[in-house]
Order: sequence, then C-alpha cells, then structure tokens
Amino acid sequence: MPAPARLRLAGWVFLVLSLTLVSPLAASARIAPVRVLVAASVAENAREDMSAALWAKLIADDVNAEVVPFDGTPTVEGCHAARAAYMVTAPFQLRGRFPGIVNSEGRVAALTHLVVTNCITGDVAYDRVIFLESDPPSDANAGDFEPSPEVSWSKAVPQQLAQYPLFFPLVARIKSVQPPFAYVDLGGTAPLRVGDMLRAFADASAEKRVPVLLTVTNPDGKYVQALFSTTNGDPVPQAGDYVEPVQPLERS
Repeated sequence: MPAPARLRLAGWVFLVLSLTLVSPLAASARIAPVRVLVAASVAENAREDMSAALWAKLIADDVNAEVVPFDGTPTVEGCHAARAAYMVTAPFQLRGRFPGIVNSEGRVAALTHLVVTNCITGDVAYDRVIFLESDPPSDANAGDFEPSPEVSWSKAVPQQLAQYPLFFPLVARIKSVQPPFAYVDLGGTAPLRVGDMLRAFADASAEKRVPVLLTVTNPDGKYVQALFSTTNGDPVPQAGDYVEPVQPLERS
C-alpha cells in the first residue's frame, strides 16, 4: 500500500477510536428527557477544515438528548412537526486572526453561534458565541500525512464547548408534588445549589402550561426538592411537568 494511503488509513483508524471510545465523564452524563431538533451546519469555506458529519456528532454529544438532525434553518413550526421540545442552531464558521487575539502556530480558528430555543414557549433559552481552536498539527503531519478534521477537532471541540455548558442536563420532569414542594427527577446527580431557580413550562403531555417558578431548597436527595408559592390563585405544578433552569447557571 502506498505511504500516503497508509497514512490516510491511520487517520481513519484514529477517527474510529476517537468516536467509539467514551470517556468516563461522557459515559456518566445524564441524557435529558426531551427531543431536540439540531441544525449543525458547516460554512462552505470551512469544509476542508471541519467535516459535516463530525460537527453534527460533536454538537449532538454536547446537547446529550434525543437529537433529531435538521439540514437547513430550523423554525418553531418545524420543531413542532418533529415533536421536539427544543431546537438548536450551531453553525461552524472560520474566524480571522484578529489583532490582539493570539493563535498558536498551525491551529485553525473558528466559532459557533449556539442558540437554543424552547419550542413550547417560544423563548430563546440560550444564546452564546463560542470561539474554537483546533489542536495544533502533530509531527505526524509531516510528509505524506494528510491532516483530517477528526484529528484536529475531536478532542479540542468537546473541551472548548464544556467551558460553556448547555442547560440540557437541568431539563427534567417533576416526579411528585407535596405542596409547597415539588420533587424533580434529575437522576440523583444534579449540579444544583440551594436558591437555584427552575421553571415548570410544559405538562406531562409536553403541552405549554402556565409557568411555575420553583426555588431549589434541597439538591442532595434522590429527587431535588424545590419550593413553589401556594398563595391562593397561584398555578401549581403537577407530577410529570417538564422543568428547565430559569437561565443557564454559570459556575465559577
């Protein structure tokens, strides 16, 4: 087999290993109990640097829910047609090496504008531009080896996206209600603190409901305990309701 072919084959072996070997963190991550419509496009001028299949997988792994891939620009109507609770747009674009921004030699500079929309309420739940940089080329890139996106991005993107975690791990369902408390099923591993705010936004049939604000009072039990108002006339959460964080919870 010619040397260039052998080296390209080595790149594909790396891809198979990188996409099939799962880190302990990924293996233990809780999958959100919702369907998500995901549009993860790659700009035309970036396709030599990032493959569409790899980018779609990286974003799906970051969302970590039941993902429905979408080719094009998603709409709330399309989200409803897919019976999804959320839609995500995450285009991959190259970025210039702007003055004042130092890029290590050989790294590819890119960005994604990641927007999450709650299709049930119509609200934009998350909106952030995230800068990305590929891993630098290794010594193996010399000679006949052809660098591939799988080698350049498979480790770099998950690490960089993890700095700005999506809120999907905190999308959950109410297990039971014992006024003035609701008990939320977050798999026993909720990264919540006393005082964090959740919102019940959909009923057990995933239909929009009158929102109910919940304040976490005990995040340490099997189910997260959250307090809601019991003033006359205030809406009351029900078992099976879907909840989400009021806003993405930033942790220092």
